Amino acid sequence: MFCIGRKRVSSLAKATLRYNSSSTSKPPRSRLFNYAALGAGSLGAGYFIGRYYNKSKETKGTSSATLQVVSVDASTAPLSTLDSPVYANEEQFKQGLSKIIDIVGKDHASFDPEVLSSHNDSFYSTHHPPQPDKQKPNVVITPTSTEQVSQIMKIAHEYRLPVVASSGLTSLEGQNIHTRGPFSISISFAEMNRILAFHPDDLDIVVQPGVGWVDLADYLSDDPKGKDLLFGPDPGIGANIGGMVGTSASGTNAFRYGTMKENVVNLTVVLADGTVIKTRQRPRKSSAGYDLTRFFIGTEGTAGIITEITLKLHVRPKVELITTAAFPTIKDAAAAAQTIIGKGIQPNAMELLNDTMMSFVNEASDGEHRLEKPTLFFKLGGPTTKAVDEQSRVVEDIANVNHAIKVERSENAEQNAELWAARRNGLWSTFQAGASRLANPDDTQIWTTDVAVPVSNLSEAISQINDDLIKAGFDGKFSVLGHIGDGNCHFLIIYNSPDYSKVHAAVDRMVSRALQLEGTCTGEHGVGVGKRKYLSEELSESTIDTMRKLKLALDPRRILNPDKVFKIDPNDDLDEQLNSGHVIEKHECMHNH
Repeated sequence: MFCIGRKRVSSLAKATLRYNSSSTSKPPRSRLFNYAALGAGSLGAGYFIGRYYNKSKETKGTSSATLQVVSVDASTAPLSTLDSPVYANEEQFKQGLSKIIDIVGKDHASFDPEVLSSHNDSFYSTHHPPQPDKQKPNVVITPTSTEQVSQIMKIAHEYRLPVVASSGLTSLEGQNIHTRGPFSISISFAEMNRILAFHPDDLDIVVQPGVGWVDLADYLSDDPKGKDLLFGPDPGIGANIGGMVGTSASGTNAFRYGTMKENVVNLTVVLADGTVIKTRQRPRKSSAGYDLTRFFIGTEGTAGIITEITLKLHVRPKVELITTAAFPTIKDAAAAAQTIIGKGIQPNAMELLNDTMMSFVNEASDGEHRLEKPTLFFKLGGPTTKAVDEQSRVVEDIANVNHAIKVERSENAEQNAELWAARRNGLWSTFQAGASRLANPDDTQIWTTDVAVPVSNLSEAISQINDDLIKAGFDGKFSVLGHIGDGNCHFLIIYNSPDYSKVHAAVDRMVSRALQLEGTCTGEHGVGVGKRKYLSEELSESTIDTMRKLKLALDPRRILNPDKVFKIDPNDDLDEQLNSGHVIEKHECMHNH
């Protein structure tokens, strides 16, 4: 349009000059000046008209490109500025997969349907693939080193192959679902389960992501230099270090030893294009550059694949004993816990079980039955038995002031195991209760979810959620496990498949109450797909847009664990799919919570 407009103005100018040149007399200088001005003005007008029409045409034809430029220049990445990601078609997938198998060998690639299913879903996950025949991996690849993972990701990046990495397969919020299947790859760390280095004098240890925290505890107890050391976080049995880093897991010991964020020294990470980085060296403190270690913890495999982890270790208490205290109400138990915290007493663990959970534990136990009342469980440790006894006496005095019905103390390791078993077996006990509490005992489903609030609001949160679940028809069908020292509370709801939507609605209200009490939608389970929709209410759209910008900077092709934590596709309808509900009915194994 610009060239056409310029030609038209040029023709006009020439015609004017030809007309004037037909005169036999020479035009005066002023008239020549006027003609020149007219010609220049016409050319200028044509230039700007041409630019206007040209710009209009470009704007209409390249709106998506303009959005992409805006997205690149902006500090955040609103979902509306993105196009849908493009992934490999079947032919491209086969080409890329063939190259990956050449790297790891055929023995490290599994197409077994049961293996594929186990790396995509589990019956105790809160959410399941809405389209299980499509949303599944094509293959499970088991690399053996960081170098192999790097080579795999270079190919995945080139061919746009979606990749979901996993270790213990115990996640609860659908983190392992292959939303971009069936042309999707699962990377399993089953064969990257070695301890690479142990530095007892520095209180740290270097492990691969497939090492389980229970295996690590066994390793330390068997090593002469490690028997007096421990690794703090202790989530559900079966959890591996890689997944624990991915969700920033914690467990019962978090009150004393912190979450994964406080227990990782550094990480080796393979980025989406195969680049390998190490986030920092091994000192306990460093102010050198950005803290990438903390950044990758909790990203659930969406920003990079973690292949080595240096963990902090702690000196094990010389003596550790258990104290339990049963109360008339949860409010009494919560008040006692807050008083204990306020007195500066720091138990190694401080847990709360509600009365329903205690009844579930009794039903599942062959041993001594415990009082079916809200109960606090304490791990009290110190250098001597006398020091622990002093703590126990203070705890008992505070419990009695807050109307404790019964206080028990262990005297040795055997009694420790017996008393603590009630806490450790909570999830399994709740699941087993489905056989006697549900209308259809052959269709026992369990929804395990968590929220966290400031400790001062925990009693109110539990009370409100408890009343709502009873009102919704789940009386006697849910239990409560609280990491009361840090305000983190788990609700375990058993139900039959037809009640899926009813449970879903109850969990929505549960999260809403936690957020109203200045809390979070998840204290340690992570977001996955199950809690994506709550993030905008808890944080803000601009905060999520900032996270998305970081994701796109590190994974521009969006191949790493797609659709987890937040949306990366403006046409994503996964939340709507999940709302319709899909339940895994086959129950084969169970990990304790």
